Amino acid sequence: MDMPAGKPCDPGADALSGFLPGDSLFSTGGAGIHGRGCLLQAAPREDVGACAAHLLAQAAELHADAAPATARATDGMRPLLLGLLPYDPAGPASAQLRVPRCLRRIAAPHEPLAAPGAAILQRREHPERDEYERAVGAALERLGRDTPLRKLVLSRTLELELDRPLDLPGVLARLWRASPHGHTYALPVSGIGAEQDYFLGASPELLVSREGRRVRVHPLAGTAARHPDAAEDARIAQALLASPKDRLEHAVVVEAIEAVLRPLCRTLNVPAQPGLTSTARLWHLGTLIEGELADPAISALDLAVALHPTPAVCGLPTADARRAIAALEPFERGYFAGAVGWCDIAGDGAWAVAIRCARASGRRLTLSAGAGIVPGSVPELEYRETGNKLRTILDALGLH
Repeated sequence: MDMPAGKPCDPGADALSGFLPGDSLFSTGGAGIHGRGCLLQAAPREDVGACAAHLLAQAAELHADAAPATARATDGMRPLLLGLLPYDPAGPASAQLRVPRCLRRIAAPHEPLAAPGAAILQRREHPERDEYERAVGAALERLGRDTPLRKLVLSRTLELELDRPLDLPGVLARLWRASPHGHTYALPVSGIGAEQDYFLGASPELLVSREGRRVRVHPLAGTAARHPDAAEDARIAQALLASPKDRLEHAVVVEAIEAVLRPLCRTLNVPAQPGLTSTARLWHLGTLIEGELADPAISALDLAVALHPTPAVCGLPTADARRAIAALEPFERGYFAGAVGWCDIAGDGAWAVAIRCARASGRRLTLSAGAGIVPGSVPELEYRETGNKLRTILDALGLH
């Protein structure tokens, strides 16, 4: 969907040059929301939608009381919040909702930016390759038993210590340019001032958007690495489209999303066959699902909470997959595989699946990536897939 209405976007390579510690960003395609400061915030563990509605109502009152100054500070945009939902609402990470004090609409950088040339001082995979592949094997055993479990997603992390603090504006600009059709994001998650931790990334996957009654969802599941040779790249894409294993992985996701949306929509169009979606590094199977809400009071955030987590990042059935993931993954996911996006006072908004991401703290970064495990998965190939997904952040850092 389009960004919220306001003044024309600030274009150019300098669009993110003013990004400061404590600022926030969410972009879709060529337009982004840059938030400065924090007017209101909350970290709810329950009733996230109700909490967001309360924050936005408060923000609207504050805007009405200081209309001229607020109009200048918010670039003519109506109040909105930017937010993060954790993968597991019962885990240690809580939802992060913030109404920025100032807003501006910005356009994607249009000039290439040089990579920062940072060096890696320490590098640690968690779990290491052998352990991850054993976990995939254990997951396949669970799937092969007499159990309702049909799919689960197993992830791993890559922990880096760099020789210099992260160049956040530069990394965001490179992520945005490399993912022109995706969603680039950065939100502070802890700390104050220059010491703030950030959760950042460039997700290719739209969890849900709402504009009036119109709803759009674009799940991605089923992945193949791209090739620099155009002919080979096209062959890989067609092989993915024909792959029974990847089609099964994707169909499970679409089925679960339809089951959530169908009761909420007056009309819902679910294509019978997936299409292809590409990033700079990967091909994905994708299905664009569109519908019309039956109840216009259901907000974009309400929809995100209802859909999250989809089988694209968790599995199916959700409860069984959560238990299996907790047993097989040796870490807490936090905001990885959660949701990130925005919602305004009218209920419109857009939320992306929080993937192709990292948590950054000074010179330390934790990158995360996962792969969907279904019958027919091969442990070595799933490890390789997670490595290809980690490249999104590594490329933006200029690291190999």
